[in-house]
Amino acid sequence: MSFLAPLFLFGALLVAVPIVMHLTRRRREPVPFPSFLLLQMTSATARFKRRRFRNIPLLILRCLALLLLAAGFAEPVLRGGALAGGGETAIDRAILVDRSLSMTVGNRMAVAREAARDELNGLDRDDRGIVLAFDGQTTALTELTGDKGVLAPAVANVAAGGGGTSFVSALGLAGRLLPEAPGRRREVVLISDLQRSGFEEGRPQPSLPPGVELRVRQVGASLPANAWIADVTVAPQGREQLVVTAEVRFAPAPATPEWSGQVELLLSGRGVDSQNLTTAADRLTTARFEPVLRPSEPLAAEVRLSGDGFAGDDRFHFVIHPESAIRIADVAGGAPSVYVSEALGVGVAPGFLVDRAPVRGEGAVGDALEAAQVALVRDPGRLDAGAVDAVREFVAAGGGLVVAMGPRRLSRSAAEQLETFAPALPGEFVDRDPAGRMGDLAVRHPVFEPFADESGGLGGLAFFRYRMLSSIRSDATILARFDDGRPALVESGWGEGRVLLFASSIDAEWTDLPRRAAFVPFLHRMVEVAAGYERIPIAYRVGENVDPRTAFRLPPGPTAEAGEVLADSPSGERTVLSGTDALRLGEPGFYRARRPGATEFRQIGVNPPLAESDLRTLDPDEVRIAAAAPAEPGDQAAASSAGPELPGRAVGWLLLAGFLLLLVSEAWAANRSAAPALPG
Repeated sequence: MSFLAPLFLFGALLVAVPIVMHLTRRRREPVPFPSFLLLQMTSATARFKRRRFRNIPLLILRCLALLLLAAGFAEPVLRGGALAGGGETAIDRAILVDRSLSMTVGNRMAVAREAARDELNGLDRDDRGIVLAFDGQTTALTELTGDKGVLAPAVANVAAGGGGTSFVSALGLAGRLLPEAPGRRREVVLISDLQRSGFEEGRPQPSLPPGVELRVRQVGASLPANAWIADVTVAPQGREQLVVTAEVRFAPAPATPEWSGQVELLLSGRGVDSQNLTTAADRLTTARFEPVLRPSEPLAAEVRLSGDGFAGDDRFHFVIHPESAIRIADVAGGAPSVYVSEALGVGVAPGFLVDRAPVRGEGAVGDALEAAQVALVRDPGRLDAGAVDAVREFVAAGGGLVVAMGPRRLSRSAAEQLETFAPALPGEFVDRDPAGRMGDLAVRHPVFEPFADESGGLGGLAFFRYRMLSSIRSDATILARFDDGRPALVESGWGEGRVLLFASSIDAEWTDLPRRAAFVPFLHRMVEVAAGYERIPIAYRVGENVDPRTAFRLPPGPTAEAGEVLADSPSGERTVLSGTDALRLGEPGFYRARRPGATEFRQIGVNPPLAESDLRTLDPDEVRIAAAAPAEPGDQAAASSAGPELPGRAVGWLLLAGFLLLLVSEAWAANRSAAPALPG
């Protein structure tokens, strides 16, 4: 039994009122006067006798009525079948233990295991229990059983890992694993540090099924000062060097308002540079290390910091890959463009290798395109029908094509060939004075990603001449327009390849684009999109699911859908993946993978969830009240149909009804005791 308003139980102290009244009230009786007996009755012994309890049944009725009144207003709650069965209710208890990264702070995990053992010891002979552990995922470590010999080892083996925290899914699963049964009470015991980030936006949400009680046991309420590595970036510096930059954040504690420590860069486990940093609360501090040489093969790297109260997020694992170059066939025919050559020559992530190709003859152009990934056409009017047909076959086989306009018109035969696979055909010239501008960009497209945060970007470029685009394919996408509404950049797919068509020139004849800083990233991104180049992250987070073939950059298997992958976790656990299976990253460190039979392992760096570095906690009462509420309005009706259960307020009304009955009985008994006795 529990009480919804236990403070009303203090009203039971009013039971002292009738006791005092019965002790002090005197009954008036006829006294003969004068008589010597009067002196005897006023003796000390007689006065003492008058203070004895009189009419004890009436006193009991009055005291019991006040006790029922206080208990009724306190609103007692009887759960399960306690009312119907008349005996004690058996308990089905789910013990839910937090094993996320934040539980590695101090001795939180040891305290959590001790709390779980206390809950097991509290189970009686007819009670049952189940042990679950959770981080970003929830695992049932036992079945629902009354055998403590099964439950106790599961509790003893719970250990904190590197995962995040998800209260909603954990509480939901724990509640669903407790079946409804007559005469059995269901409860979930949450043992956690109650990290705020475990709920979306840090606000507790309804998580338990109806009819399941929740008790919360918080461990490790004190918060240590914590500095952590929020992110690491690797940027090229020239063609041979890379610069590693680490972002460090700090959350203070009352005794530690400022953090000072060391940040170190390690390559293949060997320290190459370190810096001393000092930062205040909630500020982003950047550590920029000395440039390192670009590796010739994938290189495992790590950034470490020291000097804070939480070591779980003090390491950032990542892999530096040698970026392979994209080979480009410049199908131009005229003199090489200095602007294009220089812009592609500075590419380092990835690099670009440019080869000259002829503009006439299907066989000659086809041979030049065999080693290329992208064909760059700076003036389609230079191509004859045979060259256009060779380009079409190249795109159909998976090659990329970037087309920019030039001063020459296409021949009729070349235009007919181009129309079969290009997103549009070049039409009449449009001369602008004053110059036109480019806008209406598809800003989420990879081509425009470098300009997402720039105020000017491509919109400030001047275009003095461009071509109208006609016969735009229905499956083509217009990525940008000029300020007069005409298409500026159009994209479409053909066969296995991709084509981008730019309505103006990428030389300096019609526009100032080649003389502007935006030209280099704009040209790079058009070539990368046409080549299908995918930027692979240098690091991942615990809890992500990745395609091992892409993430580890493994060579292809025997077929597109087959080919096993052997993946080893940082702790040494091996997973065999086949077909299109994804790999779930469950712990921080370096994962390794290879094809069966291969001797070389490829690596990826995995780091703790960023939210785990926020050690702020929630109030246990707030979690208990919010998480135990029904998730949907209709759940209450479903709970009532599952089986009879007398709510706590009904018990309170029963007690108040008993109080009224006793009140009537007390009045009747008081009148009976006050009535004079009839003479015999």
